Amino acid sequence: MRQNIPLYMKLYNELRDLIASPEYKENSQLPSERFLSSKYHVSRTTVRLALNKLLQDGYIYTVHGNASFVQPQVFEQPLSKFYSFTDELKNDNILIHNELIDYDLVSLDRIMAQKLGHPAQSQFHKLARLRSAQSYPLMLETTWLPKGRFHQLDMNLLKSKGSLYEYLTRKYDFHVDHAVETFRPIMAERRERELLQISNSIPCLLLERYSYEGASITEYTYSVIRGDKYIFKVNLR
Repeated sequence: MRQNIPLYMKLYNELRDLIASPEYKENSQLPSERFLSSKYHVSRTTVRLALNKLLQDGYIYTVHGNASFVQPQVFEQPLSKFYSFTDELKNDNILIHNELIDYDLVSLDRIMAQKLGHPAQSQFHKLARLRSAQSYPLMLETTWLPKGRFHQLDMNLLKSKGSLYEYLTRKYDFHVDHAVETFRPIMAERRERELLQISNSIPCLLLERYSYEGASITEYTYSVIRGDKYIFKVNLR
């Protein structure tokens, strides 16, 4: 190592390497300035400079300006056009995994029938999948599909890495004319937190999407998305 590197940069490099290793997990708290000063035999000022650079470079974040935590890897979704979660992440060479949590063929009650614009007692496929990227669970996605439009679904395919939209397009010539999405912040319920592997202090986003063919809703999805791992970006022109 070059000897003319500032002392705080040496500490910065050391901590950055630890963050990239299994030593510090995502969202875990870094040791205090006092502890780091003692461990590495440097001044508190040197520690503060190293932490400030880690903060500026996006390796850590702070809470109340005091404690420092490891910044999790975040996946970004542009919202400039219709998108597929699977396809967008595959384009970035990110490994996708789907786990089928639940499936049922249900009849719409009055409230859901009004929500989806279909007659009461219409039959819908209802499937819940845990969507993960690399080793990180990102979202719990529940999708409703009208049985009259999609007669049967290949459960084996939906348990794998395949795209639901790609499957529906190939098998049923499904083409979305337009879609409406709404987002709002929520705190996940207990089962959702367990599946997403998050604590009750991490906020989530609730995403609802209505996809239309002509004037008919042919897909409705609501997803509980980890707020610390996934962000949506709009480029306004």
